Amino acid sequence: MDDETMLRRAMDRTAQDLPPLPDLAPTAIRLGRRRRARARLTVAGGVFGTVTAAALGLSLFSTTDPGVAMPAAPPAAFPSAYHTPVQAQPTPGQTPPEKLSDAESARRAQFQQQVSALLDELLPASVTDIRPVADEVSGYRITAGGKTFPVTLSIRPAEGERLQECRNIPSKRTTCEKADLDGGRTAQVYAMAVNKPETLGSMVVTRYGGSSVLLSVSPSDTASAPVTPDQLLAVVRDARFTDLLKYADEYPVQKKDSPVRGG
Repeated sequence: MDDETMLRRAMDRTAQDLPPLPDLAPTAIRLGRRRRARARLTVAGGVFGTVTAAALGLSLFSTTDPGVAMPAAPPAAFPSAYHTPVQAQPTPGQTPPEKLSDAESARRAQFQQQVSALLDELLPASVTDIRPVADEVSGYRITAGGKTFPVTLSIRPAEGERLQECRNIPSKRTTCEKADLDGGRTAQVYAMAVNKPETLGSMVVTRYGGSSVLLSVSPSDTASAPVTPDQLLAVVRDARFTDLLKYADEYPVQKKDSPVRGG
């Protein structure tokens, strides 16, 4: 019996009677073939800047809470190399990533593949490549115009928390608009200067169930984010994105009190 078969059986035993991740594979294959035919680009690993939300009182978190019972990830139906993970170097002085079981590592990796597949479809066609960041469940990298941009999708337990005040801060080139979502929810849609005044990032913040949700695209060193705040809002409004939020809210892929790594 090979290692892959043993791992899948162990995952099946762990996840009995628990729901699978949302199945986005047909979409991933269809869009992946189209985009790979248009541009075969490889994202280089490394340390990238991320949208800095400290000025807004927002927190990004990562790492799975080992105290929560987790469902296993289903086998991927799309090619395993479709969204090859980026190996990002940790920021000096950061705590090493938490050690996870093989089953939990596989579940988190599969969740990132599902997110990557959906973003591949929903982001503008100018985005020609998207990759998850290995061992950083909230981290992704996209390519547009030959440049690489960091993406964060943070879905963390935050029972009882409320959205911060939506404020425009002209001195920091920050604008905020409110938007209504299905289910009576509200989103805050931000454009904000990151790294330098002339490079803008996009961010949407909302809540789902007992979780805080943040989706952002940061600029590169020389260019603003290739995704506008309104385009990010369109992603958040998609029913399939809501399915991912529902899963991560019920079976968290992040821990409440751990900072995002690699930013």
